[in-house]
Amino acid sequence: MTRGRIQVENDIMSLLNEVEEIIDHGTKIPMTGKVLVDDTVIFELLDRVRAAMPEEITNAKWVLKERQRILDEAQVEAQKLMEQGKTYVDKMAIENEVVKQAQIYGVDIVRQAQTFAHDVKSGAVQYADEMLQHVEKSLYETLQSLRNNREELKGLAKEDRDKTGKPEKEKDE
Repeated sequence: MTRGRIQVENDIMSLLNEVEEIIDHGTKIPMTGKVLVDDTVIFELLDRVRAAMPEEITNAKWVLKERQRILDEAQVEAQKLMEQGKTYVDKMAIENEVVKQAQIYGVDIVRQAQTFAHDVKSGAVQYADEMLQHVEKSLYETLQSLRNNREELKGLAKEDRDKTGKPEKEKDE
């Protein structure tokens, strides 16, 4: 998971570096502090950033599906064990002397099946929670990185405005 998160971050950072490169090499408009860039290229890069981010979300969906699959398998296994226990109890009931033993054994099998189902369910819930927590942390870190990059870009734009000495409204006109 960490390697996947690092790859996503690297992909996003690479795309942000491309945006920076486009802005840095864009045609400068004299006396305005502004740069002309091809909006199609910028929009394409933004689409690629969006495409890079959902992998964590896809992973979270997979974890939830896997959790449900494990729970379903545990339920089927528990049902089989309970049926086996009941079948065994029924067989033993035929023989009068062994009826009590069969009942005890059947109850034990049912209890084991219930314990097994509970343990698997608890494990699956814990696993899903850990995976979702990891995904949440990765998304938070990616969001923080994006916010920091945006703030840095805003700072660069402000520095450019400050260098020209003109208020922002005059530059836009």
